[in-house]
Amino acid sequence: MPITRDEILASGLPLDDHGAIATFLSSGRTKVVSTEIGKGRVLSVLGLEAGNELLDIIDNTPLFRHVKFLVANGWLDVGDSLTRQMIDQICSPENAAKLKALAVVDDPVTSQEVSKALEGM
Repeated sequence: MPITRDEILASGLPLDDHGAIATFLSSGRTKVVSTEIGKGRVLSVLGLEAGNELLDIIDNTPLFRHVKFLVANGWLDVGDSLTRQMIDQICSPENAAKLKALAVVDDPVTSQEVSKALEGM
C-alpha cells in the first residue's frame, strides 16, 4: 500500500530526511504474501495434537476434498484470502493466527517512496 503525504506529515520528522521518514513509517508495517505449506509445516507450527486434528478435518471432510490434495503436496497458500477465511472457520483463533502468520512479512517503506509521495510539495 503506497504511503501518503498525510502519513509523512503526521510523522513530525523533517521533510528533507527521507531515510528517517522511511524508517519511521516502516515500523510495524507488514503485508500478506503467497506462502505455500503442507502437512509437515502444519504439524511443526501447530504441534502434533492440534496439527493432526486440523489435518484430519481436511482429510475427512468432503467439502475439503481438493484442499486435501493441496496440503498433501505442500501447495496450500496461507496467503490466499479464501484459504485464510477457511483457516478461521476450522481452527481455533490461536491456531488460525499461527498459520496465517506464516504469510505475513515486513513491508518496509523506502526513501524513494517517501520522495515520490512528497513530489510537488
